[in-house]
Amino acid sequence: MDQTLEKFFCQGCGGERKHVVLFEKKTSGSEDEYNFQWINRFRIIECAGYENISFLKMYGDNFMMREDQDGEMEYYEDADVYPPYLEQGEELSGIHQLPENIKSIYRETINALKVGSLLLTAAGFRAVIEATCNHLKIKQANLAERIDLLHSNGYLSKAESRRLHSIRFLGNSALHEIQTPKAEQLVILLGIVNHLLSNLFISDKLIKGKLDIPLDNYDDFVNVIKRSVSKELIGKEVTLDALLDKAKRLISTKDYKSFRTSFVEESGKGSFDFLEVADAESAKFKIIKLPRVVNTFDF
Repeated sequence: MDQTLEKFFCQGCGGERKHVVLFEKKTSGSEDEYNFQWINRFRIIECAGYENISFLKMYGDNFMMREDQDGEMEYYEDADVYPPYLEQGEELSGIHQLPENIKSIYRETINALKVGSLLLTAAGFRAVIEATCNHLKIKQANLAERIDLLHSNGYLSKAESRRLHSIRFLGNSALHEIQTPKAEQLVILLGIVNHLLSNLFISDKLIKGKLDIPLDNYDDFVNVIKRSVSKELIGKEVTLDALLDKAKRLISTKDYKSFRTSFVEESGKGSFDFLEVADAESAKFKIIKLPRVVNTFDF
């Protein structure tokens, strides 16, 4: 029963597009005492361009009238498209990269925004910040201090940290004063939250292995060494610099000295089963076997 409709939002296209009706079921009724008549239209619709499938529910009654562009009164129907969608802003891509608790809160918050639950959305964005601080082991008494520590501990720039306070202010107003924020305010907060989560949990994972980034974490340093050990090196002696090879240029001089000292000390104590220290002064090691490589990059 193909029937072209006016434009509705298509999640595939990301905007309003013409749709075709694939199936329709109508229900209607009336109340004679008030001369009240109503109709429901339940439709499965398909985007005429992207072919994305949606569900459309339309409701109208004989009391629903409004003024058209010419000043004439006309009947109209309310239309709801499912699944719900963001009228403005974009949902974060790569959400599967987020820690489970943060991902769950983020999804619930986005769903609240899609259906226009503005108070819950503001509270949800605040909860995303709280969950992020918890995940990063920042557990001060109040959220204001924890946000500042995100900057002090090197996770965010000062400007980024200040933006998070706007989420705290709006969330507090929603929770404590039951003050409903404006939709356009929440769209701005969505952009701030997306930027935060992308920077902390997604961007580095996307570029890892594709682009060079500074090697400033000891666990990653050890992992690079483990990944450099091949079968050909078993039974041979090799220096730390040779194991690191080109990766050494990604480490600052200060970090390299610290990492080298720690690695030599741990190796001497038998912390690693795949090598042993041959010469501590020159950081030379004898390779015993292939190491077990664990992905230590994830937060």
